[in-house]
Amino acid sequence: MANYNQFSDSNPHNESNRIEAEKSAETGAEPPNFRSNKKDPHRRKLWLKAGGGILLLFILWNVYSFASYVAPWNEERSTANAEQDEIQQYIFQSEKSEEVLKEVSNSLIRLYDHNSLTELHINEMEEKLEQLSEELDTDDPRLARLESYHFAQIELTREMTKTLQKNQVEEIHEKLDEILDRQKEQADDKAEILISLMEQEDITYEQKADGSIAYE
Repeated sequence: MANYNQFSDSNPHNESNRIEAEKSAETGAEPPNFRSNKKDPHRRKLWLKAGGGILLLFILWNVYSFASYVAPWNEERSTANAEQDEIQQYIFQSEKSEEVLKEVSNSLIRLYDHNSLTELHINEMEEKLEQLSEELDTDDPRLARLESYHFAQIELTREMTKTLQKNQVEEIHEKLDEILDRQKEQADDKAEILISLMEQEDITYEQKADGSIAYE
C-alpha cells in the first residue's frame, strides 16, 4: 500500500503558503510573499530629484565662478573710467582757465595802449590770477606737467602786470615782447604735453590741422 504522506509537505507553513498561492491564482491577486519586479516610481522620483539638485549646484557654481572673474574686471574697468574722467575734467577746467588768462593779458595791454591802466585794474587782474592758480592746483602726479605749463603761463601774465607799471616806455615794450615770445614758446609745448598725457591714460584724441587737440 502506498504511503501518500511522503509526497506531502511535512511543513504546515509551506502548506499554508501553497493554499494561499492557489487562491491567489483563482482570484488574480498576488500572493502575500510575492515580490514584484516592477520599479518603484517613488524611488525613481527621488533619483530624479537628486540628479536635478546636483545639476543645479553645478550651474550655480559655474555662475559664481564666472561672476568672481567678471566682477573684479568690471571694478577695474569702472576705476579706469573714473580716473580718465578726472583727467578729462582737469583738462576741460584748464582750458577754461587759459581762456580767462588770455583775456586778462589782452585787457592789460589794451588798457595800457589807451593810457587808461590804473592800479585798480592791476589789483583786479592779480586777484584773477590768484584765483586761476587755485583752480589749477592739483596733487595728481599724472597732471604735473600740464599743471606746470599753466602755472608758467600765469607767472608770465603776472610778470606782465608788473612790467606795465614801469615808467620807461621803451623798457616796457622790450619786456612785453619778451614775455609774449615766452608765452608762445610755452604754448607750442602744450600740444606735446596733452598728447603724452592722453596716450598714457588711453584717452582717445585727435590732433587737428591747426594744432589743437580734440578728445573724447
